[in-house]
This record gives sequence, C-alpha cells and structure tokens, in this order.
Amino acid sequence: MRFLRLLADRLILPTALFAADSPFSGTWTLNTAKSHFTGPAPKSSTANVQADDQNFKLKQEFVGDTGQTSNISVDAKFDGKDYPVTGDPDTDSMAIRRVSDHELKITYKKAGQLTGKSVVTVSKDGKTTTLKFTDYKDGKPIGSGSAVYERTQ
Repeated sequence: MRFLRLLADRLILPTALFAADSPFSGTWTLNTAKSHFTGPAPKSSTANVQADDQNFKLKQEFVGDTGQTSNISVDAKFDGKDYPVTGDPDTDSMAIRRVSDHELKITYKKAGQLTGKSVVTVSKDGKTTTLKFTDYKDGKPIGSGSAVYERTQ
C-alpha cells in the first residue's frame, strides 16, 4: 500500500500539476489594437479557458460592434471530433486538434457546413494568444485575419 501511495505521489501528482499549467488555461482579453478583422472589430471579448492534456473548456463573453453580447461556451476534447457550441449565432459545432503544447487547430461549422478554421498559438512566455482565422461561406474562403488575446489571470 505504501508503494502505491509513493507511486501515485511520483506519477499522478506531477501529471495533475502539468495539466493545471496548460499554456491555454486562464482568462484572456482581446486586444483589438493588435488584432486584424475582416469586418467590424468587436467591442470586447473575454475568454475563460480550462485545458489539460485531453480536454478544452471555453466560456467566452463577446460584445459585437453593435453592442450585442453573446455568451459562448464549448466543452471539447482534442480529438478532432465535432462538439456542440452554444451562444454563437454563426457556429454550432467545433473540432479541436492539439498540434503542440502551444498550438491548436480548430474547425468551426454551422448546420454541418464549414464556417471557419483557425490556428491558436500561445506565446512561449504564456502572456499572449494569437488566433489566426479564415472565414468560409459555401465551402470557400471569404476572408482572414487575426485576434490577439492577452492573459489577465
């Protein structure tokens, strides 16, 4: 029994600590001055992310250029499968793949049709996240840009 406890202390605890230190986890605030949008820039966006080796959970408050607020949420795995998105009028599912410790690839869909793709990269110092995106309509790219988020927690 003592051996199992020592084994758990040596293997499980460091894994749990590593998961808590995911570079994606935290509260992120959009920096519109550093971002480049295809249409009007949103007024604000704050994203709360919890991530570990297998899971990604997002709760985001998004205020559009007209002042309309959306509360977006998704609970997904890094397995490339579609997971439901709530609160976003343009997206009802997304699929996420982890490319590396600091990079994700995301595909967005509405009613089964591709609406966007993005690459999300967290800086090495963990203070900035850049989301490079391409919007799609009828399966064809219609615009691209980037959104820069800064860690607030």
